[in-house]
Amino acid sequence: MSLKWLEARHFRNLTHISVDLDPGLNLFFGDNGSGKTSLLESSYFLSTARSFRDTGLDPVIQRGALDCLLRGKVQTGDMEHHIGISRDRGGSREIKINSEATRKSSELARLLPALILGPHSVDLLIGSPTLRRRFLNWGLFHVKPGPVSSDRSSTSVTATGSSSTDFPANWEEANRCLRQRNLLLRQYTANSQAGNTKELETWSARLASYANQIDRQRAQYVELYRPLFTEIVQQLAGIDGVAFDYYRGWHRETDLLDIYLKEADLDQKRGFTQKGFQRADVRITVSGQPASKVCSRGELKSLVWAMILAQGALASDTSTSEGARGTLYLIDDLASEFDEEHRRRVCKFLVETGQQVLLTGVEEKSLLVACKNQYGRLFHVKHGEVEVQEH
Repeated sequence: MSLKWLEARHFRNLTHISVDLDPGLNLFFGDNGSGKTSLLESSYFLSTARSFRDTGLDPVIQRGALDCLLRGKVQTGDMEHHIGISRDRGGSREIKINSEATRKSSELARLLPALILGPHSVDLLIGSPTLRRRFLNWGLFHVKPGPVSSDRSSTSVTATGSSSTDFPANWEEANRCLRQRNLLLRQYTANSQAGNTKELETWSARLASYANQIDRQRAQYVELYRPLFTEIVQQLAGIDGVAFDYYRGWHRETDLLDIYLKEADLDQKRGFTQKGFQRADVRITVSGQPASKVCSRGELKSLVWAMILAQGALASDTSTSEGARGTLYLIDDLASEFDEEHRRRVCKFLVETGQQVLLTGVEEKSLLVACKNQYGRLFHVKHGEVEVQEH
């Protein structure tokens, strides 16, 4: 999979760009504020229908413009897909795939899996557990672990698709049940009464069932993911004693439905469900200690980049009926994140994966040195315009 062509109109400081991309390593250099990050953001927006910088809509629309438009061509095996998304200041959104309108941004993500790495990425380790749950969910959206035998090493992996064990379907139903249970809990709290116990038990049972499915899928995903993460940590950081562990959101030896039934009164007092899939987390330790407590800032960056690169590598190992899936890596200002040696290690890994990469930096020379001139295409970004450079 690769993004062959990208067009952006009135997106941030990009008035209009049209860029033909290489299926491998694409380098973008230019001064700060020239539009490099906006270009990466436009690619990410085309994949997810949202920004990695702002939660609001208005900031991505260029000042003075009424709307923004992004279009692209995605090559998947022998097939070429035309995708596009437009947003206006009124909040309206239009997504098209091969000229057909769709309401689901997830269809964009399936065609163009994209991961962003940059100065903000360290938040994945030191920030809210919400970020790490989102990390797990991205992996399960793009990778469906097969049945797990008693020998964990025999777990298979396929591209996600529609089935009774499809993670997106389980996720949607689990959240619906969680919202309904929380609504009942708040109603009972507001009315200062025990409420309809049978109704609460019904929704508790449904929620526990879907939460258990999500837990199994997450645990299976981590079993597939962990060896890749360990390998890439050694390649990038050389840190020994690193462990990647999954916490499901409730005690491992306790049945979730039993928890819901026994702690119903406490949940009612709080007005929300305290335990479950929505409280899951992943924990990175070094020699048994939390990485966030014992690692330097540079080591934390290396660990986080290993986490994200491993996730992309696992997703790229899957396949669809149309061919290899692949992952688009969007890397913002590599030079600000690592010293020269670590930059070379990152670029070496990326080149060897054969995946598509959009990588930015201020200085042309530092990018060329980092990748040892093993790149597909070089671009100069200046005042919101993108110009291809000759080799």
